[in-house]
Amino acid sequence: MKYGTFASGYLIQDGKALLVHHNKMDKWVPPGGHLEENELPADAAVREFFEETGIEVEVIPAYPSAFAGDSNSTPIPLPFHMDIEVEGFDSPRIGHFFYVKPVNGIEAMKHQETELFGIDWFGKDDLPSLQTFDQVRSVAAFAIDNYPKV
Repeated sequence: MKYGTFASGYLIQDGKALLVHHNKMDKWVPPGGHLEENELPADAAVREFFEETGIEVEVIPAYPSAFAGDSNSTPIPLPFHMDIEVEGFDSPRIGHFFYVKPVNGIEAMKHQETELFGIDWFGKDDLPSLQTFDQVRSVAAFAIDNYPKV
């Protein structure tokens, strides 16, 4: 089976996750999208987050690297969650989910109108009734509970 790949970022502030209302799926999801050719998952999460929200972010690695790197091997940021998703895609997609933090604040926040209906913050109490996937409810709650202290 052939798999596509995508990456998303979870930004958490004041106990709330920033989500976007995707117009194709008509669901609230974390900002993210498909990897471009030769693009690393963390780089795609940063690029897509900016394109969809106007917020410049950087990835927060979920775990320390087991190896610092050398001329043969370079560690890359590790996501805090990965899965395979099928709904809303023409073929299964491997998703990489990263914690992200703003580089210069969130004042420039504005949703990408060509792909999204809106953008908003949601706390754990909002998730059970949110128009989204069960996976987003669970991963968003996990991200809220485990977001690194930055």
